Amino acid sequence: MAKSGIGRRRTAALRDHGEGYTQRRNEIIAAGAQVFRDKGFEASSLRDVAERLGTDRASLYYYVASKNELFQLVTQRAVTEVVVAAEAVAAQKGDAESRLRELIVTTVEKYEAHFPYMFVYIQEDMNRIHSSSIDEVWARTMVELGRRFELALMRILEDGDKDDSLVIAHPHLAMNVIIGAVNWTHRWFTPGRGSTGRVLGDQMADMLLDGFRAHP
Repeated sequence: MAKSGIGRRRTAALRDHGEGYTQRRNEIIAAGAQVFRDKGFEASSLRDVAERLGTDRASLYYYVASKNELFQLVTQRAVTEVVVAAEAVAAQKGDAESRLRELIVTTVEKYEAHFPYMFVYIQEDMNRIHSSSIDEVWARTMVELGRRFELALMRILEDGDKDDSLVIAHPHLAMNVIIGAVNWTHRWFTPGRGSTGRVLGDQMADMLLDGFRAHP
């Protein structure tokens, strides 16, 4: 009964969008991100998050139902930031080649900033998150974010094809090649060991753009 009561209070607070509640929930999400980064999902607990905030674990249930939900919130925030940044680059007025470079570099930088939970999402290693905890609204939101990123990238590729600054014979193939290359960094890129996200992004952009550039 106690848990269902807390659940009802949490649902009501989320619906009311109170400024104080929203601010505290954002603080918990930020602390959760730090804990997941430091300890990884498997070893983390809501107790760790509470300790990071200097409070007790029981108080967190008014804001999040479980560690799984907190991880979903953290991941959604990270993916949203990546997508918003990509859309901002796509909307710039520069030439397509420069925008494509900036999108690649910015995305790798965001992956670095949100390491490791961004990479956990990319590799879809959700075995550590019980399937029963996956919220349908969250799942639909993540699908929509993925679609928005693809649209931003496709906009740049199509602009480059139209103005002949890029040679894009197969736009969807080109899009998948770029996304695949950037996402595959989760298998071998560890921030703090070697290149920074910006340096790595520039190097990847050099190689990818060479295949799309219009040569004389």
